[in-house]
Amino acid sequence: MLDLIATIDPRTALLLHVTVSGAFVVVILLFAGLLREPSRPGFGVYESGAPPNRAMTTPLAAPYFLIAVAFMIFDMEVAILFAWAIAAREAGTEGLIAATVFIVVLLAALAYLWLDGALETGPRKSDRMPRGRP
Repeated sequence: MLDLIATIDPRTALLLHVTVSGAFVVVILLFAGLLREPSRPGFGVYESGAPPNRAMTTPLAAPYFLIAVAFMIFDMEVAILFAWAIAAREAGTEGLIAATVFIVVLLAALAYLWLDGALETGPRKSDRMPRGRP
């Protein structure tokens, strides 16, 4: 089996990969279409809380978008750290120090977001009415 994989042309391997991936996506979409309830009208309310068929007359809540941006930043961190992990031996001590500084800076950013309340989606404590007074 390994001999067959070693002798395959890279373009053929790419074509095979794209074909299998595309077929997999088509099968998943067809299966999802079969599982969907036909009596259910459209899609319901998702994470943003706004119905999809309503005209946008009011501004959307910004915390959802801020959380999405923070997620993308930290998701890219993971991708960069995977690349570093592959080359960790070749990078040596300097690479370890650079990765440590990178992680510390991103942890500081996460701590700042957390303490600032940017990861909260509910009402802020300052927006709530004080207790005991109407």
